[in-house]
Amino acid sequence: MFFGLHIVFASFDLELAFRLIALLITCQILLFGPFSILLEGSPSRLHRRKTNRTGALLSMPLCVGLAWAYAGMAWSWPLVFLLSGASLGAHLMLDRRLSKSANGPSWVG
Repeated sequence: MFFGLHIVFASFDLELAFRLIALLITCQILLFGPFSILLEGSPSRLHRRKTNRTGALLSMPLCVGLAWAYAGMAWSWPLVFLLSGASLGAHLMLDRRLSKSANGPSWVG
Protein backbone atom coordinates (compact mmCIF):
# COMPACT_ATOMS: atom_id res chain seq x y z
CA MET A 1 0.00 0.00 0.00
CA PHE A 2 2.80 2.43 0.94
CA PHE A 3 4.66 1.70 -2.29
CA GLY A 4 1.55 2.39 -4.38
CA LEU A 5 0.87 5.61 -2.46
CA HIS A 6 4.40 6.86 -2.99
CA ILE A 7 3.99 6.42 -6.74
CA VAL A 8 0.65 8.25 -6.71
CA PHE A 9 2.04 11.11 -4.61
CA ALA A 10 5.10 11.43 -6.85
CA SER A 11 2.96 11.53 -9.99
CA PHE A 12 0.86 14.39 -8.56
CA ASP A 13 3.95 16.26 -7.24
CA LEU A 14 2.69 16.04 -3.65
CA GLU A 15 6.15 16.49 -2.11
CA LEU A 16 5.21 16.45 1.58
CA ALA A 17 2.96 13.39 1.24
CA PHE A 18 5.65 11.66 -0.84
CA ARG A 19 8.30 12.32 1.83
CA LEU A 20 6.01 11.09 4.60
CA ILE A 21 5.30 7.85 2.75
CA ALA A 22 9.01 7.44 1.97
CA LEU A 23 9.74 7.76 5.69
CA LEU A 24 7.07 5.17 6.52
CA ILE A 25 8.50 2.79 3.91
CA THR A 26 11.97 3.27 5.39
CA CYS A 27 10.72 2.49 8.92
CA GLN A 28 8.80 -0.51 7.66
CA ILE A 29 11.88 -1.94 5.94
CA LEU A 30 14.36 -1.22 8.73
CA LEU A 31 12.00 -2.69 11.36
CA PHE A 32 10.49 -5.50 9.29
CA GLY A 33 10.87 -8.14 12.01
CA PRO A 34 9.51 -6.08 14.93
CA PHE A 35 6.52 -4.95 12.84
CA SER A 36 5.88 -8.57 11.84
CA ILE A 37 5.91 -9.59 15.51
CA LEU A 38 3.34 -6.91 16.33
CA LEU A 39 1.08 -7.99 13.47
CA GLU A 40 1.45 -11.66 14.29
CA GLY A 41 0.70 -11.31 17.99
CA SER A 42 2.21 -14.63 19.09
CA PRO A 43 2.42 -15.14 22.86
CA SER A 44 5.47 -17.39 22.49
CA ARG A 45 8.82 -15.65 22.98
CA LEU A 46 10.52 -18.36 20.89
CA HIS A 47 8.06 -17.88 18.02
CA ARG A 48 8.53 -14.07 18.14
CA ARG A 49 12.29 -14.59 17.99
CA LYS A 50 11.92 -16.83 14.93
CA THR A 51 9.63 -14.27 13.27
CA ASN A 52 12.15 -11.50 13.96
CA ARG A 53 14.98 -13.51 12.44
CA THR A 54 12.93 -14.24 9.33
CA GLY A 55 12.06 -10.54 9.12
CA ALA A 56 15.76 -9.67 9.34
CA LEU A 57 16.52 -11.91 6.37
CA LEU A 58 13.63 -10.52 4.35
CA SER A 59 14.63 -6.92 5.09
CA MET A 60 18.12 -7.27 3.58
CA PRO A 61 17.11 -7.24 -0.13
CA LEU A 62 14.57 -4.51 0.68
CA CYS A 63 17.40 -2.43 2.19
CA VAL A 64 19.32 -2.75 -1.08
CA GLY A 65 16.29 -1.48 -3.00
CA LEU A 66 15.81 1.31 -0.48
CA ALA A 67 19.43 2.38 -0.85
CA TRP A 68 19.06 2.39 -4.62
CA ALA A 69 15.98 4.61 -4.34
CA TYR A 70 17.60 7.03 -1.88
CA ALA A 71 20.65 7.32 -4.15
CA GLY A 72 18.49 8.55 -7.04
CA MET A 73 18.10 5.18 -8.79
CA ALA A 74 21.85 4.55 -8.75
CA TRP A 75 24.10 2.25 -6.75
CA SER A 76 25.59 3.61 -3.57
CA TRP A 77 27.48 0.99 -1.62
CA PRO A 78 27.82 3.23 1.45
CA LEU A 79 24.02 3.60 1.56
CA VAL A 80 23.55 -0.15 1.08
CA PHE A 81 25.86 -0.84 4.02
CA LEU A 82 24.35 1.92 6.16
CA LEU A 83 20.74 0.84 5.69
CA SER A 84 21.52 -2.88 5.89
CA GLY A 85 23.56 -2.28 9.03
CA ALA A 86 20.80 -0.22 10.64
CA SER A 87 18.24 -2.93 9.88
CA LEU A 88 20.50 -5.70 11.08
CA GLY A 89 21.30 -3.75 14.25
CA ALA A 90 17.62 -3.21 15.07
CA HIS A 91 16.83 -6.87 14.49
CA LEU A 92 19.83 -8.02 16.55
CA MET A 93 18.85 -5.80 19.47
CA LEU A 94 15.35 -7.27 19.49
CA ASP A 95 16.73 -10.80 19.12
CA ARG A 96 18.92 -10.20 22.16
CA ARG A 97 15.92 -8.99 24.17
CA LEU A 98 13.90 -12.01 23.10
CA SER A 99 16.73 -14.38 24.10
CA LYS A 100 16.71 -13.14 27.70
CA SER A 101 15.08 -15.32 30.33
CA ALA A 102 11.40 -14.86 31.01
CA ASN A 103 12.24 -13.72 34.57
CA GLY A 104 13.54 -10.28 33.62
CA PRO A 105 11.43 -7.34 32.47
CA SER A 106 10.98 -7.01 28.76
CA TRP A 107 8.99 -4.63 26.57
CA VAL A 108 8.34 -7.49 24.16
CA GLY A 109 6.59 -9.74 26.65
